Amino acid sequence: MGLIFKNQYAQLSDKEVVTKIITPPYNEEAAAYLIYNRYHPLLYKIYRKIYDNDPSWYEDCQGDLFDFLKGKDLNWQKLRSFEWRSHFSAWIGRTANNRFLEIKPYLIGKIPNPISIDDDDNENGSVQLPDGGVEDYETTQRKILLMEAIRMLKDSDQKFVVLKRLQGYNSTEIAILMKKSWDKHGIKKYDNKGNLVVPSSGYVDVRMQRAKIELRKLIVTIE
Repeated sequence: MGLIFKNQYAQLSDKEVVTKIITPPYNEEAAAYLIYNRYHPLLYKIYRKIYDNDPSWYEDCQGDLFDFLKGKDLNWQKLRSFEWRSHFSAWIGRTANNRFLEIKPYLIGKIPNPISIDDDDNENGSVQLPDGGVEDYETTQRKILLMEAIRMLKDSDQKFVVLKRLQGYNSTEIAILMKKSWDKHGIKKYDNKGNLVVPSSGYVDVRMQRAKIELRKLIVTIE
C-alpha cells in the first residue's frame, strides 16, 4: 500500500473505518484498507490454515471477501449487520473463515489465466482467455462475453488492472507496471486533496473491484 493510502485510515478505529465504508456514497478505499492492509495478517493466517499453506488463491479470497461484504445490492449490508457487541477482529475473522471454506471447492478447480495483455505490451499476443482444452458451448460463450465486456470498459486503469490480473500479475506487480505505463505516456493523476497519485496495490485493488461491477453491467447489455 502507498503511504498516502495507509496514513489516511491508519489512525482511525475499526468503527470509524467501517462507518466510512457503509455511509453513502460508500468508501471502497476504506474497505480495501481494512481487508488488504489492517486485517491482512489475520486473514492470511486464516487462509493458510484452510488452504494447507498454499498461497495460490489468497488474492482471489481477498477479492471475494470484498465482494461478499459489499453484497449484491452494493450497500455493504454484511458490514452493517455487525452490531459492535464484540471485537470487530473476531467478527471479520469468523466471517472470512466461513467464506473461505465456502468458496474453497470452487477455487480448487479454478482455470489458470496465463495469457492476456493490455494494448501497450507488444511482446505478447492479442488479448485472450486461456484455452483449457475441450469445453462446452456455454463456457466458450462466457469467455467471449467477458472479453467483449473488458474491451468496452471506459476507464483505462480498470481495463489495465483486469488484463494484468488475468495475465497472472499480483496487485503489487500491477501497480509497478501501471506506474511505468503512466510514466511512458506522461500521465499524472491527483487525489481530491491535490496530492500526486502513485499507483499502489491498494489503488489497484480498488480499480479491480470497480471493474468487476462495470463488467457485470456490461455483460448484461451484450448478452
